[in-house]
Amino acid sequence: MKYSAKIKGYIFVILSAIIFGCMPLMATKIYADGVNPLSLVLLRNFLSVPMLAVAALLTKKTLKIPLKSLPTVSVIGLLGCCITPLMLFASYIYIPSGVATVFHFVYPAVVLIINIIIQKKSDKGSILSVIICFIGICFFYNPNDPLDFKGASLALLSGVVYALYIIMLSRFKQKEISGFLLSFYISVSSSVVLLCTCAVIGNISLPQTAAGWGLSFFFAFVVNVGAVVLFQHGTALIGSQQSSILSTFEPITSVVIDALLLTKVLPSIPSLIGCILVILASILIVVFDIKKEKSS
Repeated sequence: MKYSAKIKGYIFVILSAIIFGCMPLMATKIYADGVNPLSLVLLRNFLSVPMLAVAALLTKKTLKIPLKSLPTVSVIGLLGCCITPLMLFASYIYIPSGVATVFHFVYPAVVLIINIIIQKKSDKGSILSVIICFIGICFFYNPNDPLDFKGASLALLSGVVYALYIIMLSRFKQKEISGFLLSFYISVSSSVVLLCTCAVIGNISLPQTAAGWGLSFFFAFVVNVGAVVLFQHGTALIGSQQSSILSTFEPITSVVIDALLLTKVLPSIPSLIGCILVILASILIVVFDIKKEKSS
């Protein structure tokens, strides 16, 4: 693969992580307008469907995909855009978001383990990067925060499910299905499941104001049309292991936003150390990836 394509993949995944890092800030504003976590995940998928349809038609001139691809696309959608955010958002009910982040971001290690099992070989560079990345994520944990077993389990499971999503995404090779078209079907399948879930449990709450609806549309656009598509395309270019580590720019973004816009207090020393280690892990995975590309 040409270096230009690799670099494009790195940039796409990092941009995606930065957008995802802004998600808690936008979600907080939408929650304040009366929306609950389940409804927000539904709105994120449902409202993005027409936008993704237009984007897919403009790029591919069709919304058709091979029927044999539908089951795989549906499973990818359920794992990445439905089950993962539902579990993660639900964990926030029991534990602080900082604690949930530590458990959720176990997914780079899970991706590494699954890749080792599948390929039956280990990559020392990836192992080192994952270890440094995990240590860095642990620095975001505040020992004073309460730890609840149910919340920790939900956050941990969200990370495991997300790892499966990344693995499946990296192995999905259908050139006739563009990023927008793939995201369109992912959003459709996720919306159907979420609508059925809301109908069964009767737990849906929609925005109460025009501003709330506007922010919900913007949220759906930047997350499902922007971040999700960027991550999918980036993962296809650089692979699951590299994507999982580079996506840890997400908590760094959250730390910066929290310091600049929410608390307006400088990050703690442990958080800064965590940011430095995550950035170091990301640099290492890129360096090792380029070296491996040159030697192959």
